[in-house]
Amino acid sequence: MANPFVLVDTNAFIHLTRGRSKAEALRPFVEQSRMVLSFVTVAELRLGAEVRGYNAESRRRMDSEIGGSVVVPPTDELSHEWARLTCEARAMNPGHALGQQAQAHDAWVAATARLFDLPLLTEDGDFGGFPGLRLLLDS
Repeated sequence: MANPFVLVDTNAFIHLTRGRSKAEALRPFVEQSRMVLSFVTVAELRLGAEVRGYNAESRRRMDSEIGGSVVVPPTDELSHEWARLTCEARAMNPGHALGQQAQAHDAWVAATARLFDLPLLTEDGDFGGFPGLRLLLDS
């Protein structure tokens, strides 16, 4: 049985919505599921649009793609989970990538997955080997 909801990270979302070559490999994981995005994924998508100078039509398309997903907002409960997860990652020996400052956005995605017990669709190896995450791909 397919998962009713799948948390999708930024790169996987881009592949799925832009029809890039990797989309075919990722699509089976979300075909019968509702895509879920972390608020930080939406922020990263919007940053990409700014950096690339998206025109009005490209921004509308992106907004429509985001609107077809469930977006998890930042909440007090989620911020506590992020803090716990980041501390756990830093305490691992050796420290896990999710505890590094440069991976703070990935830690928000991981905290969202763990808090809501959502499977995570990502190709990013920084999530691998972290307790409590259900990765749909071997990273």
